[in-house]
Amino acid sequence: MEHLYDFASSRHGVFSRLEAQKLGISKSQISTRVKNDQFIRVAPAVYALAGSPDTWEQRARIAALTTRGLVSHRAAAYVHGIDGFGPSDIEVTVPKYRRPEGAGLWVHRTTQFGRADAQEVDGIPVTGIARTVLDVAAVLGPKRLNWVVDAVIRQELITWEDLFHVWVIHSIQGRNGSGRLRKLLEERYGDEQIPDSKWNRMVSDLLIDAGLPAPIMEHEVRCNGRLIGRVDLAYPDCRLAIELDSSRWHLNAESFVKDPRRKNQLMLAGWTVLTFTWADYADTPRVLVDTVKQARLTAA
Repeated sequence: MEHLYDFASSRHGVFSRLEAQKLGISKSQISTRVKNDQFIRVAPAVYALAGSPDTWEQRARIAALTTRGLVSHRAAAYVHGIDGFGPSDIEVTVPKYRRPEGAGLWVHRTTQFGRADAQEVDGIPVTGIARTVLDVAAVLGPKRLNWVVDAVIRQELITWEDLFHVWVIHSIQGRNGSGRLRKLLEERYGDEQIPDSKWNRMVSDLLIDAGLPAPIMEHEVRCNGRLIGRVDLAYPDCRLAIELDSSRWHLNAESFVKDPRRKNQLMLAGWTVLTFTWADYADTPRVLVDTVKQARLTAA
């Protein structure tokens, strides 16, 4: 039982029945301590240690456990320590099919709960920092959103690449806030600032999030032991190469000559070569994903 007290004490004095069971504590043991006033039932299957202080953080953790959701939006921004946010109304995000209720609780329902990047920060189940920025984009005006982005970049809580990625994977299904975040990103961040290696990772993450296997980055293609070339992303099992054309790295005289020659050699060696630009990634990510899926099916 001591380990349950340690667990709860490090999480604002709150635990769920499921968490207790994972620690080897039975329902009957919990009930006994409720009767003895050692535990207080604060919500269905959620308990607090007797004497634990009633704080905003404790109420936030109770809300997350009770709804089986995640603290989100402005409340999550406060938990993550983003400048400009304080303890206010507790907001939680839950899957679309759930309809929890609670006094003083602001519930957001989503079809993209699986993309919320669930984390535990200061003992509180919360949306990931990038998803949190996207969520607050849906409830804040453009000026305040700019302040939020300034803060997370200044505090080094997130990178521009992370913001681009979270926007892309959610914009496919039209997540609230995607439009505002996209406008901000277009105004403040350009293609020339994205090194190839980071863009490769971003596209790889997009494909993985869509259910595709992880592509191999910077893959060397050889034929009869001779190096034909290195491709940005590859699925060697079906000889599919993915090239990412950046105006910064590819639109120069040397690349203008070498890139088509390398592509020709790859095709002669039996490889299918797909080429995408930043606009493909930023404007039509669903088309990019569908094209790769179809190419894998065709090449298989």
